[in-house]
This record gives sequence, structure tokens and C-alpha cells, in this order.
Amino acid sequence: MNKPAFHPHDKSFVEEKLRLLPKIFRKKILPEYISVFTKKGRTEANTYLLDMEQRVEAAVVHRLSLNALNMSECDLKKLASLKAKKCIEIWQSIKSEELEPPYKRILSYIQRHGIEPSFIREDPTDNDYKSLIRRSLEPSWWLRNLRKVQSRDIEITARALNLVSKRKDIYVSSVNVNRRRRQIKEHQAYLENMVATNELGEQLTLSDLKETSTSNPTNRKAEFMVRARGFENIAKQHGHTAIFITMTCPSKYHRAYSQSGDPTPNWNGSTPIDGQAYLSQTWSRIRASLDRSKIFPYGFRIAEPHHDGTPHWHLLLFVPPEDKTALLETINRYCFEEDGDEKGAAEYRIEIVDIDPKKGSATSYISKYISKNIDGKDLDSGIYGEDPIVAAERVKTWASVWSIRQFQQIGGAPVSIWRELRRLEAVEEAGSDLEQARASSDNSDWAGYQDSNGGVICPRKDRPLQLVYENDMDIITGELRQNQYEELSAPRIYGIKHGGTVVNTRPHTWKISKALKD
Repeated sequence: MNKPAFHPHDKSFVEEKLRLLPKIFRKKILPEYISVFTKKGRTEANTYLLDMEQRVEAAVVHRLSLNALNMSECDLKKLASLKAKKCIEIWQSIKSEELEPPYKRILSYIQRHGIEPSFIREDPTDNDYKSLIRRSLEPSWWLRNLRKVQSRDIEITARALNLVSKRKDIYVSSVNVNRRRRQIKEHQAYLENMVATNELGEQLTLSDLKETSTSNPTNRKAEFMVRARGFENIAKQHGHTAIFITMTCPSKYHRAYSQSGDPTPNWNGSTPIDGQAYLSQTWSRIRASLDRSKIFPYGFRIAEPHHDGTPHWHLLLFVPPEDKTALLETINRYCFEEDGDEKGAAEYRIEIVDIDPKKGSATSYISKYISKNIDGKDLDSGIYGEDPIVAAERVKTWASVWSIRQFQQIGGAPVSIWRELRRLEAVEEAGSDLEQARASSDNSDWAGYQDSNGGVICPRKDRPLQLVYENDMDIITGELRQNQYEELSAPRIYGIKHGGTVVNTRPHTWKISKALKD
């Protein structure tokens, strides 16, 4: 006779402990519980569930709490309305002419829900007080932030339970992958039902505009490849060396072993945000040291997850050969500053590959990492043998949940000016830096654009081409526009400045409205 899955008296206990977890998590935890019960008995199995509950509660402390993990979009909207009403009550209950008292109370209330407003400063002004208070009174502001906290709480819970690994859910939990799919579908429906109309009466749906921008994965990948090839051409022209470097976090940031998927003993409860912060700080120190030594590499950085969601960085750097040794010594020194003597650090903390042009180009070397992090096309499989299309979706979900910037340019003239130049027709000054840069941009010649805009090693303030911004103005009233929180709208790009000349790259004024039904 088969042994029962668990003691019949424990059914309600098991249901209670699993009730607050997402359904996908329950399906993974219950077999673990049954396995412990079968092998070690009732006491050990129930202790396993109690330990699990404590780990999760400790992980999401001071956030939305376990009750919010299973909330639907409708539930979140109701909760957002309640939170906004509570802030209205706080605002109305404090009888003070000063803004600081209600600001502090409301900020404390917001932070108890795991929300850290990005615009908060150490020494806030009256305008900062007003910004926070006005936002806290709006259900829509709460809804956006509650969604973000819920997604991270789900992921924090998954990491606490060791459910993110190549043996279970690779890179990120399937709960958040499914949530993001729904959000993308809803967002696409919104874009298809909204139109942009300019002063000439020309109309385009927002979905059509998206297809022509770098929001389109095909366009984004193509642009990145053009930029990588352009940097490589510059390196060849100047005899610079190409190096591919992988930077990895110390073991305390890693949740699971790559082979078995078992939990690592050194993990300290950190999240991918903590890992990204470590890598960012390490690179900041490297850059500062290199700047002091007058060494200025250029290239790209790609942030992507290990199988368990812990970030690591790939850097494609070009540097004069005489600077290579100092560059690598500096990178090694700072990458081993934290826990550099721990077991495995020498083997896994940093990997350096000299790119040999005889064996393949630097651009082709980095192309698989670009593809993996955008759409997965043109790849046979992922790093761990997974479907590359699925892998790309999971990687992008990972980056979205943790707000991790996947790609970053190192050195060189900024891509923002390049994109603005591609909006222009030929300008009158045929031999000017502006026209040369515009023609290079129009012909997808990243190397030519770099040469026309100061080269790869030039402080941003000294580049001949600069972006020009203007405040958003209502063309009918002549007044500066305000956002929904009664603040002046952020300045928008107007055009490009070259010497004393300013060229408008965005001459049209667009209004967004709902598409009319046929």
C-alpha cells in the first residue's frame, strides 16, 4: 500500500501555508513538501513548511506583504484607490501651514509599502514636498508603483524559495513572465487605439510609430550592430585592441548553483538589484582609476542574468595596445577587492578574452549577446541550452522587473544626437561637422558620425554637436504646459546646436487622442 502524500490531519495546515503563494509556486513547493514527508516524516515536512514561511516573510518584510502576491489587476486598482484615500486623510488631518509635516507622514506611509520615490532628495524644497503629496493623492500613481512592488515581491519570494534556476524557472519566475505578456498585450491594444495628429493633419497610430523606433526589437538590434561595427572600424583604423571581459558578482549574491540548482550556502539574501549595484560601483571605481591614468576605453556593456537571476556584465572594450596591460590590471584589482580570496573567485570572478581578428570580428563575437538580450533570433540555443526566443523573453522580463539597464555605451559620442541627425534632410553647410555627421548617420556610418562629433575620446561638453531642449508650450495659449501633478512638464528635445546654429529636428507639434471607430 502506498504511503499517503501527507498526514490527513495536516491538510488544513498545508493549505494555509501555501494559500498566499502564487499558484505556480504552490505547484513547485507541494512536491517538495511531499518528498520530505515521504523520506523523513510528518514533523520534518511540517517544519519545512514553517521554515519556508519564515524565509518568505523575512524577504518581503516592510513591503506589500504576502497578501498581495496573488492580487489581480482589479485588486491592485482597488488597493491603489484605498492608498490614495488614506493619503488624502493624512493630508487633511494635519492642520499646518507648513508642507513638511504632511510630507514626512505621507513619505513614511509610502515607504512602508516598499515604494521609494526616485525624486526624493536629502534636502527637499517646497516643490519637492508638493510633488510627493500631489502624487500620493492620485490612484494612478499608486497603481503604477504597486504593480512594480508586487512584481518584485513575487521575484523576491521566488528567490527566497530558490525557485529561479535552470532546473526550475530560468532567469526569472514564470509568474512575472506571464504578467509581462499580459501587460504587453494590453499596451499594444492601447497603442493601436491611439493616434498622433500634427498641425498639418497627418495622423499615425502610436503602434505604427513604435514600429519605426528602437522600441521595435528588429530596429534596436540593427542599430546596436551598426554601432558595434562602427567602433570596431575605428579600432582597426587606429590600431586599437579589442578585449571581451565578463564581470561576475561574489558568491554571496548568487542564489543557486549552476549545475544542480541547489541553494548556495553563501547567499546573503541579496536581490539582482544588489548585484547590479555591486557591478556598477566596481565599474565606477575602475573608470575613475582609468581616468586618472588617462586611459579611455570605448565600447559597450551588456548586463544579463545568470540562470538564477544574479546579474553579470559583458564588456566589449577597445583600447590602444600600449594601455591594455594597465587596463586589465585595473579591472583585476577592483574586481577582486570584495571577497577576492573566497573559493572560486580566481576561476569565476572575471574572464578576459583577447579578440583575434584572424578568428573572427569583435562585432560577430558580441552579436550573440545582443541577440540573446533582445529577441533571441539568429541563435540556435541559449547559454544553458534553452530555446533562445523563450530565453530572450525571460531576460527582458528580468530586466523589467528589476529595472536593470541591459545595454550601455562606454565612451564615444552619444547615440541620442545620432538619432536626432537621422531625422534631418541635408543641411546647407555641406562641409560642416553638422552635415558630415548627418550624412554619416543617415548612411548608418557610426564611425563617420564619431569622427564628425569629436571622436571617441572627447568630453561631452566639448563635442561640436549638442542637443538643445525647450520647455513644452501650449501653442494656443502660449503658456508652458503642466503635467497632471501641476508641475512644469520636463523639457523636450528641440534639435541640435552646432556653433551658433540651432537646427530644429522636431518641427511638428503632435497631439495624442483616441482613434475614431469606423
